Amino acid sequence: MPRYEFYCEDCQKEFELILTLAEYEKGQVKCPKCGGKHVHQEAAAFFAVTSKKS
Repeated sequence: MPRYEFYCEDCQKEFELILTLAEYEKGQVKCPKCGGKHVHQEAAAFFAVTSKKS
């Protein structure tokens, strides 16, 4: 499952959530610290893990 990074406007904290695509598409993300709904997604680093050695 993908990991998403969010920023809460209410408490001004960053947090991460692991969501399924269906959960993410619902768009009902709440801050786990304050319960606020004024959150927006932050840019997250992406990396791939493969079985080949480079």
